[in-house]
Amino acid sequence: MEHPLPARNAAILALLVVASLALIVQFPTKPVRAAPPQQSSARSNGFLGAWCAQGNPSKHCSITSDGVFLTLTNEIGNTSPGTFQGMGQNVITAPGWQFVKGTLSPDGSQINWSNGTYWARCSGRGGGGHRPNLDGTWYRSGKQSMSCSIRQRHGNLTLRNEQGQQGTGYFDSNRHITTNWSGTTIGGDISQDGNTINWNNGTSWTR
Repeated sequence: MEHPLPARNAAILALLVVASLALIVQFPTKPVRAAPPQQSSARSNGFLGAWCAQGNPSKHCSITSDGVFLTLTNEIGNTSPGTFQGMGQNVITAPGWQFVKGTLSPDGSQINWSNGTYWARCSGRGGGGHRPNLDGTWYRSGKQSMSCSIRQRHGNLTLRNEQGQQGTGYFDSNRHITTNWSGTTIGGDISQDGNTINWNNGTSWTR
């Protein structure tokens, strides 16, 4: 017949159990730190710059970044924020355009959109050198009686033509600007000396 454990031994055993639990609580296992998320500025580099819708030199688009978020502008001047799809670096989503997805080609020369369209890098638009200062008075076809104006602030443009109509615009490369006149998009090539803008509607401004 087994004898019950003496009260003294039972008390000692209880103290050992409590002490063991205390040690476990006092020395928890070290948590594993999650890797910091990849910065969007590093991920976006392949998407930034000037693009041409369907590879057409007259249909200028652009993708810019403020270091955190992307801003996409299409060939008619509509904009959308851009977000990366998953953890990869080659797929973005445009929430402002019905969440269409764009996949960057391996060589970085084209974005293929899920709606069947694509943007290609614009050729021959870099122009080299620095972005010219377009601020000031301009004249359509060089005629003093047809004065126009451009106000340039950090790459953003406010324009007024010879009829007093106003438009907005931006640089999509050092030698090309895209402007919007109440929904009509007009692109302009800037001469090497920065004193002539040849518009793709067949007109020109000089100063």
